Amino acid sequence: MGLVFAAMEPIIVYLRRRLREAGAARWERIAAEAGVSPRLPAKIAYGERENLQLKTAQPLLDYFAAVDRGERALPEKSRERSAA
Repeated sequence: MGLVFAAMEPIIVYLRRRLREAGAARWERIAAEAGVSPRLPAKIAYGERENLQLKTAQPLLDYFAAVDRGERALPEKSRERSAA
């Protein structure tokens, strides 16, 4: 029996996937709770940011890790964006 390696998802692909799963109606609140620019989630989700520095990506990585651990929940959907 040999070693089995799982392919790791690149950070930008992971963040794009998680943000799209959360939905655009939550991006502004996610940004506020993670402490990043309010425009950053949209830029990542729409592919406008391909090469993030770790210091830029880390707050969102930490945020989604806390969601996965059950330490925080995704915010409610924003009414302004969910109506669109």
